[in-house]
Amino acid sequence: MEIRILGAGDEALLVDAVNLSDEGPITAAAATRHLADPDLVNVVAIEDGVVAGFIYGHVLRRFEATSFFIYSVDVDEAFQRRGLAKAMLAALRDLGRTGRWDEMFVFTNAGNAPAMALYASAGGLRPNPDDVMFDFEG
Repeated sequence: MEIRILGAGDEALLVDAVNLSDEGPITAAAATRHLADPDLVNVVAIEDGVVAGFIYGHVLRRFEATSFFIYSVDVDEAFQRRGLAKAMLAALRDLGRTGRWDEMFVFTNAGNAPAMALYASAGGLRPNPDDVMFDFEG
């Protein structure tokens, strides 16, 4: 397994990765724009030469700290339960320790048992069990 933080020149990997998520597909030109933005961070897990996992998110600068919001965690069904998502989360934590951000966070549903187990096993804490999220249409 290879865990890779994507950068310029990784457009083909990003196109493949986005196909794992509910976001795609994207064009090579869109991938180039996405990878040029330092506040959009993408990490992939490559298994047997194939993009098998993908996490992406956004750097959020606040007055008191810089956070990394994990927007999406996806692993191809054929590669699930092999530690890919946990390894990608670890790579993001390591990147944060270089000074990119002070903390990471992710939203999920309490009823999503696989996600709840993943985030807990990766060291995530649930500080406020009564947090509520509101969506606003644009």
